[in-house]
Amino acid sequence: MDWKRCWLFIVAAATLIAATCEVRHAPSPGTERPNKAVIGYYASWKKAEFPHTLIAYKYLTHIAHAFAWPDPQGNLVIPQGYSYPELLQTAHANGVKVLLSLGGWGNCAGFPGAVSTAENRARFVGQLVDYCRVHGYDGVDLDWEFVSNDTEKFNFSLFVEALAAAFRSGSPRLSLTMAAPSGDYWGRWIDYERVSASFDYISFMTYDFHGAWSDHSGHNSPLYGCGDPCGSFDDTFQCARGRGVPLDKLVLGLAFFGRSFDCGGFGRPFTTSEYYAYVDAMALPDTDWDLLWDGCAQVPYKLRKDGGKILSFDDARSVSLKCQYVKDVGAAGLIIWELSHDYRNGKAELLEVVGKSFGVK
Repeated sequence: MDWKRCWLFIVAAATLIAATCEVRHAPSPGTERPNKAVIGYYASWKKAEFPHTLIAYKYLTHIAHAFAWPDPQGNLVIPQGYSYPELLQTAHANGVKVLLSLGGWGNCAGFPGAVSTAENRARFVGQLVDYCRVHGYDGVDLDWEFVSNDTEKFNFSLFVEALAAAFRSGSPRLSLTMAAPSGDYWGRWIDYERVSASFDYISFMTYDFHGAWSDHSGHNSPLYGCGDPCGSFDDTFQCARGRGVPLDKLVLGLAFFGRSFDCGGFGRPFTTSEYYAYVDAMALPDTDWDLLWDGCAQVPYKLRKDGGKILSFDDARSVSLKCQYVKDVGAAGLIIWELSHDYRNGKAELLEVVGKSFGVK
C-alpha cells in the first residue's frame, strides 16, 4: 500500500471510530423512546436476583444505578459488588443513559462533611467527573436524605453549582439529577430557587407519605391527599411549582412498592408497618384479602378479610392515572423506585404501563 492510500485508510478509520463514539448512547434505528423522562432506579444489591438482562430498557430514558456515596472528606466510596459494566453496555446499546446514584437511605452520613469546605467539594467533584468518564456513566443522581440545616443548605448549593459547572465543561456533557423530598419539611433546606438551574431534572420522591414513622395509617403514594396532612402526588407538584422548579425539570415519583399497617383502615393508629414490593402485594391470596379502590386518593389498597391489616400500593390503574397527571400538568416525567419490584409473569408490568403512556407502542 502506498503512502497516499495508507493515509486515506487512516482518515477513513478515524472517521468511523468517531462516528461510532458519537452514537454509542443512541438507540437502534426504529427503536421508540418514551416522550417523557423515565428514570428507573436499579438496586445494585439485586444483581443476582434481578440481572440487567431482565430490564425493559425500551420503556426507560435513564437508569439510576444505586448506590455509591461520599465519605466526610469528599472521597467517592464505591461499595463492593457495585461495578456492573454489562448494565452500562446494554443500557447504552438501547439508548438509555446511566447515572451514578449517590446516597440513598442509610448512606448519607458523609454528605455534610463532603460539601463542608471548598477543598472537600473540589475533591468530590473531581472524583465524580473522573469516575463517570472512566466507567462510562452519563452523569450523577444526588440522593442526599436529607439536607437538614441552614449550613448544609448553603454548602449543598455550592457543591451543586460546582458539580454542574464541571459536568458542563467537558465533552460529552454529563447530566445532573437529584432525588428530592416530597414536601417542605425537608425541602425547606434545599434552595430550589437557586439550584434548579444546575440540574437537568429534580425528581420528587412522591411516595412514603405514610409508614412506620407516621402517627396514623395512610396511603403510601396517593394521587390526591383528600385532606390527609401527610401529602400526596398532587400536593408535591403544587409545592414544587411554588418553589420555582421549572416544569421541564420537574419529575415526580412512582412507587413500585407499598406499605402495610396492622389496623383495619386508614387514618388510624397502628403498631407495625411493612414494606411490600408490587409483586408481593399482588401475590397475596384473594381468599384472604379484598382488593379495593379509593376513589378520592385514586389508588388501590388491600384489606385483609379479618380486618387486621391494610396495605396501600400502586397497580396498573393508579400508575396509568399518575402518568396521565404528568402529561396533563406538563411535568418532565417520572422516577421509579425500583426496577425489580414489578417484574411479574415474565415482564415489567408497571413499567410497561409507563412506557406505553409515554408513547412507546
